[in-house]
Amino acid sequence: MSGSMPSSRIVFAPASLKKFVFAASLAAALAPSHLSGVAQAEGVTLKVFGGSSLDVLAPREKPEVQTQIREQIVSGFLKEHPDVAAVEWDAQGPQSGSLQRMMTAKLSGQEMDLIACSAYWVNGAYVRRGLLKPITDEVKPFAGNVDATSLGAFTVSGKLYGVPISSLSTSTIFYNVELFKKLGIPEKPTYEDLKAAVPKLQQAGVIPLLHQGANAVMWPMWYFEALAQSSGDPITLTQAHLEGKEPFNDDASVGAFRLIKQWVDDGILSKDSLSVDMDGMRAAFASGKSAMYYGGTWEVPSLKDSVKTFTWGVFPFPKMPGTKGEPKHGGGADNGMCLSASIPDEKVKPALDFIAYLTKPEVAKIYLAADQPIATSIKGVDGVNEPYAASLRETTFPNTVKFLDWMWPSEVTTAVASGIAGVVGGTATPEDAAASVQTAFKTLVDEGNWPPKD
Repeated sequence: MSGSMPSSRIVFAPASLKKFVFAASLAAALAPSHLSGVAQAEGVTLKVFGGSSLDVLAPREKPEVQTQIREQIVSGFLKEHPDVAAVEWDAQGPQSGSLQRMMTAKLSGQEMDLIACSAYWVNGAYVRRGLLKPITDEVKPFAGNVDATSLGAFTVSGKLYGVPISSLSTSTIFYNVELFKKLGIPEKPTYEDLKAAVPKLQQAGVIPLLHQGANAVMWPMWYFEALAQSSGDPITLTQAHLEGKEPFNDDASVGAFRLIKQWVDDGILSKDSLSVDMDGMRAAFASGKSAMYYGGTWEVPSLKDSVKTFTWGVFPFPKMPGTKGEPKHGGGADNGMCLSASIPDEKVKPALDFIAYLTKPEVAKIYLAADQPIATSIKGVDGVNEPYAASLRETTFPNTVKFLDWMWPSEVTTAVASGIAGVVGGTATPEDAAASVQTAFKTLVDEGNWPPKD
């Protein structure tokens, strides 16, 4: 989930125009002449804007495959809707810069009709910054195409702001099956099993577990797991935090940072993770230099593509000793399509038509198949029938809850990520980390930026 993918701006027009432009460069690099044929066509041009290069269909696929998928889907939509002349899709940059890119576009008056976005940014910042238009009633004609529980990921204060068009994710630990067998490590290990395996792995010259710690937005996933076990009910506690009924440095929250620290103290989670990005983490695992890494099911396409010399498997984040709660793993519908708050009235219907088109099962299969989903937000699009998927459906999906950063303001997410990095690196105590989160939240409240305004 880093910004390693090339940026892109894609323009689709009907086949009769013979216009298809793809440039793997900044949108500003496109000269006006590239768009002149589209501008002269009859009908509206829908402008889809994404805060990062991940805000595209099939975001885990290679750029050239993404292009093929988008061309096929948008061409089909244009044939069914002659009132739309073309679809421009502008998505680029790192995920961490999504909010800045969105705010820059808004302040500069850039045209944005549809916003391709993650549930993370919708909940954490986009709604609060007035970037999106609520569509609770507008989606009712096609809401039956969507898994009802998935809509919760894009619901804020009782209003729906987006339609999920993605696989349903969960979080898990990926491991080297042959290495575990060779060293006698149980393939469904407890935390104690992992701790006991550290000397064996170190003797074999293998890093036990490496995380993409240089990609700060991925650290909070550890906190989601830990808070579930330290609190027993992370969703209810988070709601209490956001309502000011409990501070973010209560005992359970400090305990969550303490549990993360335990992974480091016990030698399972490597401190080297702090300087490793997504590509480095994946490469270390694929080359056999690390035995495990923790992440989401969006990692599957990369694993299938890069792991060639051994079999990889999955097991759920284990219950840690002495914790009151059972393991709960973050997940849900990751990506969706929203209406921009600045969309002109005459484009609302065509934009909603485009969202509705994306929820058709026969269309969704085209862009979701690339994700190798376990489950999806679109009814009629089933998950893959493979051993890892069956294992996740059996052991992990039943214990999957909403990612907490889909509820937090983005400032809290940033503070949690920074706090974890400090705890892992030994520069902050669990108490320090939790206190910094509380300070960040209190600042939002004191400045009148929380709670969100209707």
